[in-house]
Amino acid sequence: MLKIIIWGHKLHSHTHSYIHAAFYKAFKYMGYETFWFDDQDDVSAFDFSNSLFITEGQVDRKIPKRNDCLYVLHNCNSYEYKNVTIGSSTIDCTSIGLQTYTNYRKTNKNKVIHFDGDTLTMCWATDLLPHEINTDIHYNNNKSKNFTWVGSKGGSVFGNENELDPFIERAKQNGISFTLSNPWGNPISFDENIRLIRESYLAPTIVGAWQKEHNYIPCRIFKNISYGKMGITNSKSVKDMFGDFVVYSDNTAELFDMAAAHDSIITNKEMKNAMEFVKNNHTYINRVQSILDCFEL
Repeated sequence: MLKIIIWGHKLHSHTHSYIHAAFYKAFKYMGYETFWFDDQDDVSAFDFSNSLFITEGQVDRKIPKRNDCLYVLHNCNSYEYKNVTIGSSTIDCTSIGLQTYTNYRKTNKNKVIHFDGDTLTMCWATDLLPHEINTDIHYNNNKSKNFTWVGSKGGSVFGNENELDPFIERAKQNGISFTLSNPWGNPISFDENIRLIRESYLAPTIVGAWQKEHNYIPCRIFKNISYGKMGITNSKSVKDMFGDFVVYSDNTAELFDMAAAHDSIITNKEMKNAMEFVKNNHTYINRVQSILDCFEL
């Protein structure tokens, strides 16, 4: 049977490690023999025959390259997988590229999940499996007086500080305190992450200028909704995907006001419908199946 090899960031070592963790979890749940290695592991005795590798360009320096394996390459140098010398033979590894949907990856009819024969373009997903998403929810409106942001907060061209700060300031003006929890700076368990999101006054998906301009769809929106929190965003691309399942404004101070008002009246049915949308379309079971389809497996 096909073996699955996640070759990359070990858990909590990098933001991408949570994507690798989600792939690992999904493949194992689907019954595949699944392993997670990086360049520091001694794999000299491991049988890599008939394996599908998933890797990322910052961590694939020592990945085994074979003519009996398949490779899914995210931000890798694909040329390094061609004209590979194995003994006295030279091979091209059988591989596909993996990219996230942005303006740079315009696809047929702008589908956020699309394979063009060479590269699979898709957005990430929630880290919960479908059976872990409990849609029989009793929505707990505005339980807490604290807004917790689980993730990074910073400047730079890819940062979100300018967009997040007005939301935080408006929260404080309304008596809501703010807590920053950076899971890769101070690792927390998956269960703790879910608890913090569920207990947060609101759980927005606020993107920075670069992500907003390039229509990047972050995994945060899928996670927050699957955990049972109302979708809130300043991203037009997220709004286009989720429609009435999310509250949207480009102005994040205004977004707080709109979200707080809607959070007080959201119904269990409304929340259940949003969660079912994620459950049926945006888990890593869906993403794994997209990868397998590319290789016709």
